[in-house]
Amino acid sequence: MANPASSAPRNPESGNAGNPAASPPPVQRASVDLTALTNRDDFLLELGEALGGQASVNPVDSIDAALGQLTSTKRGQMLVIDARATSDVRSDVHRATQQAPNAVVVVFAEAASEKQIAAAVKGTSVFALLTIPIEGAKTMAVLDAGIADAASRSAAARGGGAERSSAAGTVTLDSFRPAMSYSPKAEEPEEGGRKWGLWAGVAVAVVAIAAGGAWYFSHGRTAAAPGKAQAAGAIGSHATAAPKSAAVLPQPIVDTSIVAGRVDDLLEKARRAMRDRRFTTPTGDNALVFYRSAVAADPKSGEAEDGLRRVGDVCISRFHEAMSGNHYNQAATALATLKVAEPADPRLSALQQQLSGAEISQALAGGHGNRAAALLRQARQSGAVPAAQLAAWSAQLSRVQKKDKLQSLAKLVRDRIRAGELTSPAGDSAQDYVSQLRAAAPSAAATEQAASALTAAFFSKAQQDAISGSAADESRWLAAARANGASAAALAQFQRQLASAQAKAAHEKTDRLVSLIQQRLSSGALTSPAGDSAADYLRQLENGNPRGAAAAAAAQDRRALATRLIERARSEIQSHETQQAHADLAAASSWGASQAAVDSVQRLDSTSPAQAHQAARPDLAALAAELKRIHYVPPRYPGDAMENRVSGSVIVEYVVDKSGHTQDIKVTQSTPRGVFDRAVIDAISQWRYRPARYDGRPVEVPVRTLIRFVLPK
Repeated sequence: MANPASSAPRNPESGNAGNPAASPPPVQRASVDLTALTNRDDFLLELGEALGGQASVNPVDSIDAALGQLTSTKRGQMLVIDARATSDVRSDVHRATQQAPNAVVVVFAEAASEKQIAAAVKGTSVFALLTIPIEGAKTMAVLDAGIADAASRSAAARGGGAERSSAAGTVTLDSFRPAMSYSPKAEEPEEGGRKWGLWAGVAVAVVAIAAGGAWYFSHGRTAAAPGKAQAAGAIGSHATAAPKSAAVLPQPIVDTSIVAGRVDDLLEKARRAMRDRRFTTPTGDNALVFYRSAVAADPKSGEAEDGLRRVGDVCISRFHEAMSGNHYNQAATALATLKVAEPADPRLSALQQQLSGAEISQALAGGHGNRAAALLRQARQSGAVPAAQLAAWSAQLSRVQKKDKLQSLAKLVRDRIRAGELTSPAGDSAQDYVSQLRAAAPSAAATEQAASALTAAFFSKAQQDAISGSAADESRWLAAARANGASAAALAQFQRQLASAQAKAAHEKTDRLVSLIQQRLSSGALTSPAGDSAADYLRQLENGNPRGAAAAAAAQDRRALATRLIERARSEIQSHETQQAHADLAAASSWGASQAAVDSVQRLDSTSPAQAHQAARPDLAALAAELKRIHYVPPRYPGDAMENRVSGSVIVEYVVDKSGHTQDIKVTQSTPRGVFDRAVIDAISQWRYRPARYDGRPVEVPVRTLIRFVLPK
């Protein structure tokens, strides 16, 4: 059925659909103010739909503004916090409960951060934690219960704790059946069936409060780590497709008001309303109200009783029209109105059975197990449906619920595989949910598909670890695949695929190393920087025992590296860089340069001791001051530091080598320690300088500098 607080049915009694007088009056709202801390317009729209008009929303963008709203009135208060709009949700909740202790606090979090937010607010007085995007039925029921609780807290604060219970009951009734009025005096002369609408509303409210109050941390993955009982159960708690609050069904709105007046005047108003086809609307000005009021004033009025029968006939006609068009909400409203007009009508039982059957069949056909369960419970309580029919529906519902649970478990398996949670955390992993599927339906297609998907995920993990060289982890994943039921044929196929993948990975690695060697040879990075030079990558290539074309490429690169080192050593000798020249000649020899090539360069060495002594004493501080940076990469402000509003500084030392590259980068002091170090090192490693020169030749220069991290304003 449609939620009466969120949708108003059209008025079928008026010939003019646009006539304001023919529309139902605005829904009466509970005396509660709702403040929403958010910066998202889409969230406000979804929240408004879930509230269905029960409270107005005051949007704010900070907890300070929210506290101003919460403490500015004595009405009931509810605070909704969009966790995306605050950097410290626990602190905001704490401030709210300290300064506005009677406010009900509800937190909304995205599914991806739900577990983190649940941990943050655990132990606080948060009424409920709900997910974004907003889930209609569940959120509506929890907000209903929260509004009722907020109103009862306000009433208790004004009138003392002894009044809280009665206040809560009154507000809950208004919240769930806002357009229904009730007069004890008017009910006294009527049959017991006439009170059905009121007591149904009270029952709905009580169930909603119970469900909403118990909702906190009870759904999805926000619960604490599940224990063994949950993991071993046939169907885990995560498999429940909808919360208990989904079993609360909104009730049709029926005008049960009684107006005072003389019997003749009331009957005349009733006749006029019948002529104008105002059978049950607008509220307070319709034939149903006037005939009921006449009966209340004169229980023996035959005309009033006859009028109520005619209104009942109209309701039955509307009921059949709505049923033929599958408009079950309208049919329910017509039936509820008939119960008010003619509580003893012998047709009620058959009509109720017809409506219940249609609604339950629709819910079952659509796979809405929780709604079907609520409708079945409602039909059973009505006493209008035969036991045999109830049993048939129960059996069908059981099949639908089992299917829903299997689908939910299968979805959990897929979700955990995507998250990489194959065997942990305990009780909430893909492996746990496959075990539950097997216990619930070992031969079901969903179980077989989930088990196959998990085995494939185990094989994928094993292959990744095998390629990366982690034999222990590879064995662990293969053991998990066997325990999950992997066949010998599947294991053999895995080994074939692994061999192919390893060969492909080795080929790709060889190609990558050959490419890197060529790039470093072209840029002059022959032996430095450490770990990123032509010599380093050539060493990695040769350590892989290359064969065929890879071996030929390695030999060619060896010759090229030796040749380039000889050429550089010759240039260094001419620039009087004797020490570096000797190092390059030694490296050239190790990479296969001929002795004749090495000797030819050494004969060029004519540097005198005085020149060597002079070359060894440059003014490094002056050279550092004259360095010109030709390529700059700014240090990246760490995301965590930005989010937590942390600023600081780093003192770093490094060497600008003769080619202008930075090396030997090390942090000597940082505040706060360790927060900005990696960002500084990553940035400086990419800086390039015009090489410093002393006495006409390039030299290495040590640099010491301070880098500050300042938050943007």
